[in-house]
Amino acid sequence: IDKKNNTMKLSISLTLALATAASAFALTPNTRGHVATSSASPAFIHPSHNRALHANHGVDMSKTALRSAASASAMELNAVEDSSATALRSRGGGALGGLDIPLLTYFALWYLGNYYYNITNKLALKATGGAAGFPMTISALQLGIGSLYGLFLWLAPDAREKPSITLDDVIKMLPVAFCYAGAHSASVFSFSAGSVSFGQIVKAAEPAFAAVLSQFVYNKPVSKAKWLCLPIVIGGVILASVNELDFAWSALLSACLANVFAAVRGNENKKLMETEGLKDRLGSVGNQLCITSILGFLLSIPFVLWKEGGKLGQFVESFKTIPALRNNMIASALWFYGYNELSTMTLKKTNAVTQSVANTAKRVIVIVGVALVLGESLDFMKLLGCGIGIGGVFLYSIIDNLVKKD
Repeated sequence: IDKKNNTMKLSISLTLALATAASAFALTPNTRGHVATSSASPAFIHPSHNRALHANHGVDMSKTALRSAASASAMELNAVEDSSATALRSRGGGALGGLDIPLLTYFALWYLGNYYYNITNKLALKATGGAAGFPMTISALQLGIGSLYGLFLWLAPDAREKPSITLDDVIKMLPVAFCYAGAHSASVFSFSAGSVSFGQIVKAAEPAFAAVLSQFVYNKPVSKAKWLCLPIVIGGVILASVNELDFAWSALLSACLANVFAAVRGNENKKLMETEGLKDRLGSVGNQLCITSILGFLLSIPFVLWKEGGKLGQFVESFKTIPALRNNMIASALWFYGYNELSTMTLKKTNAVTQSVANTAKRVIVIVGVALVLGESLDFMKLLGCGIGIGGVFLYSIIDNLVKKD
């Protein structure tokens, strides 16, 4: 009976993930300046065997993550070459007719980075005791390691043109950087206190927080149709929480706090980009991410000292002696930086509906895939709540367009 139940859960999960992903890629993408890329086959540390957490496997993962992040940078540099992008665009008849293969590759790398970040991040947290360990220190160092990679790209020959921002620009970027660091740290703490799948389901409810902030803080009215979608999202999250084996209030509240930070960051970033000439001074999406990561890391340091400063010596010792912590933390930092840069560049090349479906597909794939790999609970009620919640998010994203058509 257990075997049949497990098979049924796996079938439902995979069907849900594949169906959602297929719907994202079936849409006609924006065809301007798509870029083809290649991806190295990644290795990751499987949690079901302790020996898979030894240093040699972790080193392989770190190298793989570095290659993936380098691919992201190479894609950004090549994006300006319209003639090359046109030559690489695959259009025509047959089974691939109407699909843009380079854009699909772009999406695949984004999903892949997000997927492996969640796995390596969870393994690094588990290696030091989860929420009782060093979640704040780990989250801050992930930003720091990503920043080092961004700095390397500025210093490496012919890698990336440096930004020409002013001190006033840096000051204006501080609110966005603070929210970026806050959202990341709160997410990491949520994943340390509970399951990754549960944290991701709660994080899928971000539109509810964004709607409240837009309406009552930033004076940007949200349509009645969008408000009507929010009970679906919230209901799905509640339903998914009913039988959650790894439920913890700290995980729920931290994920909600991450949603608040993410919603504020989105609004502040829109205001920031209205600064005259800032886009030109930044130069690229990669430069903006690097500067935000650097500032976010620096702003995280006081909170690390406040929260975990008394046991930093213990963390240093653990970093030296526990390969699972060291290797997975470095790998997760590179995956995190790489997939964030990729997602921003990918979404800029697609229309609004495609973005909504793509984000929905990503969430489903990460929730289901990570839960299967890490052995987290995936009972029917959790899957149903996940489907309802994420379906509500998708509906929230496109409802205004649907109403206009009617």
